[in-house]
Amino acid sequence: MELLQLRYFLTAAEYQHMTKAAEHLQIAQPALSQAIHRLEAELGVPLFERKSRSVELNEAGRLLQKRLIPIVSALDRIPGELRADQYMSSHTIHLKLLAASTLITNRIIAYRALRPDVNFQLYQAENHADYDLCVSAVRSDLKNTDYEDYMVMLEEDLYLAVPTHSPYGDKDSINLADTRNAGYICLAGSRPIRQICNSYFSEADFVPNVIFESDTTESVRNLIAAGLGIGFWPQYSWGPLGGEWGPMSPHSPVKLLPIKDQVCRHQIILMCSPLGKDNPIVMDFCNFLIQNSKWL
Repeated sequence: MELLQLRYFLTAAEYQHMTKAAEHLQIAQPALSQAIHRLEAELGVPLFERKSRSVELNEAGRLLQKRLIPIVSALDRIPGELRADQYMSSHTIHLKLLAASTLITNRIIAYRALRPDVNFQLYQAENHADYDLCVSAVRSDLKNTDYEDYMVMLEEDLYLAVPTHSPYGDKDSINLADTRNAGYICLAGSRPIRQICNSYFSEADFVPNVIFESDTTESVRNLIAAGLGIGFWPQYSWGPLGGEWGPMSPHSPVKLLPIKDQVCRHQIILMCSPLGKDNPIVMDFCNFLIQNSKWL
């Protein structure tokens, strides 16, 4: 059986008239009749009761019609579903997010307001290789050898966030070396920002006393605000530190201190995979990130 034969059968069953069915199909009536006869021969049963001016489904024909309608309907949907899947695939950005997750999430929301047809899949595993765009971080003052081809989204200072009522709360700036006895609250794991901060500790010639580690910047902020320790805080990419107060408010429980004895500065970088570079949607989103890199 061929799919075309089955379509011819369903049309003839619908019109119950070979000439009208042939006109609908835009084929000659004898060609339609021959196709139906071949189908009946293959099945080994007649499907129609022939009358002088019309045809009528017999019991076998009605059974075949009942079975075929959902099958052919499903087949008819396949081209559209494939086109929709291809469209969704080309309009889905697979984003590997190793840095600036708070800022990037905020920017995704803003971009979706402009392009609601674009979807995102986010990955935060460092070993995830299937991505269109990767967001990471590197030190500004060192030549980067890990990444060869990238765009700089933004460059920002790293401050020390300290509880307002801590021994550091009355300072306007601080030497990193002077915090060797402090308890640190850090982002957990081997993420780029943690590695960058560790390199600054190494240059200041001490190993920090890390008393809390967290997977989220929100937890880092809340633990510092609760007076439990101090920690690095990027100028823009983690969002406003003070929450409802803002870090400059006199009511804020947290204060941002510039670091005097070292240049603590890093870049948030964008790296596209080869497929990402060829996808205009991905490149458009990259340009949007660069043009809207600061916290709004």
